[in-house]
Formats: sequence, C-alpha cells, structure tokens
Amino acid sequence: MNDLKNIAATLTHDELIEVTKSSLCTLTSCDSLLNDLPLDIVTEEILLLTAVEHGKCITIYISRENEQKLKVIVPQNATVRELKKAIQRHFELYQRRIGLGVKISWKYIWKTYQLQFDGIILDDENSSIDNYGVNNKVTLAFRKKRKKNKKF
Repeated sequence: MNDLKNIAATLTHDELIEVTKSSLCTLTSCDSLLNDLPLDIVTEEILLLTAVEHGKCITIYISRENEQKLKVIVPQNATVRELKKAIQRHFELYQRRIGLGVKISWKYIWKTYQLQFDGIILDDENSSIDNYGVNNKVTLAFRKKRKKNKKF
C-alpha cells in the first residue's frame, strides 16, 4: 500500500488520470458483464442501466431514416417531454464518442420532426408515454412532419 502511495505521489495529475483510465479500461474489457459498455461511460449511464435491471426504467429504440437506431433509456412513467430530453442527451453522448462537435438546434429538430409509435404521433408533451402504448423494447419512428396546407 505504501508503494502505491509513493508511486501516486511521484506522478502528475494528468499521468494519474491516464493510469486510472487505462486500469478501468483493462478491468471492464476483461469482465464478461462489463465488456459491452463504452470505455468513456458516464455516471448517468451507469445509473440508468442499473435502473433498467431493477425494472424502474425501460429501453426504447429510435429508428431514423438511413441511420442506426438509437437506444434510449427512460423511466417507465416518463412523459413525451422527458423522452425527448433523453433522446437529446443520448445523441449528444453519441456525437462526443464518435468525435463530432456539431451544435444541434433541438428547437428546430422538434419543430421539423416528430416521434411516432404504430402510426400514432406522440404530440402531447405532458402526456405519459404509457398513454401511447409505449413500453419496454419498442421502436419509435423519427419522421419529418408533414406541412399543413394553408387556406386563404
């Protein structure tokens, strides 16, 4: 234990962070239960994955045109607004992991696109996703809104 303290005392802060990260990567890659987790996982993701295992949260897949599905975790009694916030958080983490730093206007996204489940549009922000029949491991479609014809 004293040897570890002596080594830690000789390292700079950045070197200590690097050693810690590499040790955690080695541990998670060798463990059969943890090896599918991303190497830069954040605390929020760990808490959500634990909540899914305890049955407090559900996993929802978001299907996008010509893109891979997004896996989003939300509480069972989440509202449509909370689902949209979870999609935003997940997508921002996804972008950070692949190295994209593009700023997204979510206000524009939600004005232009909508979420659908079995042809039903999730349009009431304050309504629970249960009211639309959304439950664990379902796929929601991310579709462009249709323009309404304006009458003069």
